[in-house]
Order: sequence, then C-alpha cells, then structure tokens
Amino acid sequence: MLRGRLELKDVPEPPMSDDHILVEPLSAGVCGGDLNALEQADDFLHASRASETTLFLFDPDRDLVFGHEFTGRVREVGSNVEGYSPGDVLLVSPAVVDPAGVVHCVGYATDYPGALAEQVVVSPYGHVKIPDGVSAIEAAIVDPVATGLNGVWRSKIESPAGAIVTGCGPVGLGAVAALAERGIHPIVASDPSATRRKIAADFGAHVVVDPAEDDPVAAWRDLADATQRLFVYEASGKPGVLDSLLYAVPSYTRITVVGACMVDDPIRPIVGIYKNVTIEFSFGMGPDGDEYPFGATFERIADGRIDASRLITGYAGLEGVEEVFAHLRPGNYRDIEHMKILIRHDIDGPGIQLPA
Repeated sequence: MLRGRLELKDVPEPPMSDDHILVEPLSAGVCGGDLNALEQADDFLHASRASETTLFLFDPDRDLVFGHEFTGRVREVGSNVEGYSPGDVLLVSPAVVDPAGVVHCVGYATDYPGALAEQVVVSPYGHVKIPDGVSAIEAAIVDPVATGLNGVWRSKIESPAGAIVTGCGPVGLGAVAALAERGIHPIVASDPSATRRKIAADFGAHVVVDPAEDDPVAAWRDLADATQRLFVYEASGKPGVLDSLLYAVPSYTRITVVGACMVDDPIRPIVGIYKNVTIEFSFGMGPDGDEYPFGATFERIADGRIDASRLITGYAGLEGVEEVFAHLRPGNYRDIEHMKILIRHDIDGPGIQLPA
C-alpha cells in the first residue's frame, strides 16, 4: 500500500537479527484497521500519534505491507531465541522490536512487512504453536474474534444481565460467542448484512435485527426483564452509533466500545450523565489481567467451541488482494456479502475462491 493504492510489487527483505524469528506466512486476514489505514491513512496516523501508540506508526509516503492477523511456519530462528525451531507452525503475535527497542506491529511498520509479504520478521514472544489436527489456515481468524471476546471479559458481564452487540463482523461475533458461553440472555445482535446476521444467530444471538429497519434497543426491551441491566458491545465502528445508543439505552447501561471509529464522533455527555451510563473503550486482543484472550480464543477454536469455518467466507491469493479489499468495504454496509476473506500463500492468480 502506498497512499491509498494497492500494488503487488517487490519490497526489501525485513531486517532479521539474532533476537528475531523469520516466518513464512500461511494464511492472513484483512482487518478493518487495514481498510481504515488504506482509505484514511491520515486519520489512522493521527490517532496513533495523539494516543502515543507507536505500535501503529508508519511512513505514509513509503511502501507498507499489510497483514497482522496471520499464521505462519518458522523458517529461521535468531541465535538468541529459545523455544522455537524451524518448521514450527504458529499463530503469530505480530509484534517486532527494532534495534532501538521500539515495538512495532508488523503490517503497520514501514520496515517490517506484514503477512501479505512472503516472509515476516517478528520477536519471539506471544506466539501460539498450532498442533497437528488444528487448521493453520482457519486459525488466522483468531485475532479479531479475540478482540470481541476481550471486550466481553473486560466488561465483567454476568447473568442475569442482557446484551446487545452492534456490528457483526468478526469482532462482534467474538463478543456474541463470549456472551453465549456465559449464558447471557437475551443477546440481541444488530448488523445491516443478512449474511452476518445469520452467523450471529448461529453463534448464539437470540434475536438479530437490521438497524436500518429495527431498533436493537427496542428489540432487547421486548425480550428483557424490566429489572435486567443492559450491556452493549459497539463493534461497528460506524460514526453516530455511540451517540444514538446514549439516547436509546436504559439507565445504568454499560457500553463497551470494541469497534474502531477513525473520525471524530461527537456525543452529548449530559445524556449519559443523566442516565448513569458507563462507556468503556477496549483495545485489541488482551491481555486483561491474568487472562489472555488471544490464546483463549485459539483454544476455543481448536476444541470446536467457536467454529472458525463459519467466519471464513472466501480465500484469495496475493493477486486477489485488491478485490478482497473492495468486497470488504463496498461503499454501502448493506452490500457486504463477506465476513472474513483469508489471504493464502498457496493460491495463485486473481479472484476470490469460496470455501469448499
């Protein structure tokens, strides 16, 4: 990517040191953050600088190779690295430390290409070894699902509370799965995509609604007991949703924001004050205290509690990346037909392949 353009081209090899691991990517997801960085690079970088989050800083005038949600096979291990060997298949934690000691997220680092490259350098911590019998392709879905799971864990929701999830991409579905696992009832899921609503129902939502036609808060009120407290997980990242929720939710609602809105998004705080609404922002896939949602989500996918295959609606090779981005951000939310399209390095040629 260079200033909003996607190109397939040769780039310099990533700098490998004695403290790094060289990984050959097998499968990689395209994140909503990648879509934002492509379309709104200035807003993306402003947020990183303003929050002093150096993890996601890159030079917008140089080539950037996306890909931070991925699995890969270890090709080379630095002489100072222990615990990993060539041939290990990993669910990769996408952090790399540069010679100055600065931590970067591969895929958003100018000098450290992400998994849409043929090789990736990462630091030797946080990775999960994928055992035989677990799909190293499907495991690439873990990162966004873990983000939703982390938001639910951080909110400390317990029965008899009920929940709404706004936005049913992989992050929102991770929240739905985590809520269902906790026995929360009712769970209302809201998304303009019929495909995503269907998967949300399969993951445990009791009611699914199209927000253009039905109010998810009204749908929740129809199911909930009058004494139940409401927890909302805002996973859409769509401007205006947070403000509309403040007006619609009952008093003492807790809203956990797990979807990334890249622009200024005004709210009227006094509405939330009068209602004693709590708003919490939850970042990424953990860790949260003693819990590590990244590994916990992998465990749930590995043992079948979360069916990763339901989230994967297509595969493409590197020549199909531009088409993948277009399908995931079609311009109208109602036109989204896909959930997660994985980039596989064993696929040649353009186009998107449907799962078998």
